[in-house]
Amino acid sequence: MKRKIGLVINGPNILLGKHSIDLVDILGVLNEFGRIVVGKVVLNQGASPKLVEIVVEYGLEPVVVLGRVDVAVTIESMKLIHNPTIDVLALGVRDAQFVPLLFEAKKLGKEIVIIAPSKKVSDAL
Repeated sequence: MKRKIGLVINGPNILLGKHSIDLVDILGVLNEFGRIVVGKVVLNQGASPKLVEIVVEYGLEPVVVLGRVDVAVTIESMKLIHNPTIDVLALGVRDAQFVPLLFEAKKLGKEIVIIAPSKKVSDAL
């Protein structure tokens, strides 16, 4: 039976900028780990309508926030960590501030996959 993946991506840090990663590549890699059952991309209010459209086209849920994207990523991730049907937490993040989130996921028996550009990710992750 395929493992069930919960995916949360920090859109501005992972999908935008010169070190961005294509959603097709992210979904392709995750397909090797299991099946995405919850997929969310957190975006700030300045996200282009085209980016939101692309997120939806790939079957992911855009979560547009007025405040800090990293806080929303944490909240969405905690929901997945405490969801008993999720086996794997896949996070599209680059910053060390998410390390406590990873510890919490491991304590609850979740496998973790970090998605980030290799040259722009914190060594702590």
